[in-house]
Amino acid sequence: MGRAQSLAIALLCTAWMAIGPAAGLVGWAGFAGCTAYFTSPRKGADGLPMLFASVGSGSLFAFISLLLGSLAGSGVLGYAVGLGMTCVTTYLMCADARFDIFGFISGAFIGSFSTFAAGGSPMVVPSLAVGILLGLACDKAGQAAAHRAEGRKVQSR
Repeated sequence: MGRAQSLAIALLCTAWMAIGPAAGLVGWAGFAGCTAYFTSPRKGADGLPMLFASVGSGSLFAFISLLLGSLAGSGVLGYAVGLGMTCVTTYLMCADARFDIFGFISGAFIGSFSTFAAGGSPMVVPSLAVGILLGLACDKAGQAAAHRAEGRKVQSR
């Protein structure tokens, strides 16, 4: 990765950290969404439906697990429900990959662990979503910066 591309991405990520948390979004969760974009098998706008569906499904499974766990309470029952939900949601996140729209299993796990890490805060969902768009913006801005930098190198030779 060249310096121009790195700088474009760094500036966008800095802007995210200046604006996102000020708007009530979870900064690190945005970076989790951005990471999901860059690890996705499909890049660009064409990959967004799979990304949003996969990351969103993982987040939904985590919210369901947290809800059921809170209903079960603490103690042995809560522990058993937690283990059961771990098994069920892990199975479902992997099995859902048979549907193309949920084919990015890592994205489901990113959505799930981010939701757990945020303690079930509903703000994790828009933070992940904006982070996915941040990834797209970083990708496009980085490519454009690299293209411009390469054009300047060719002209100066």
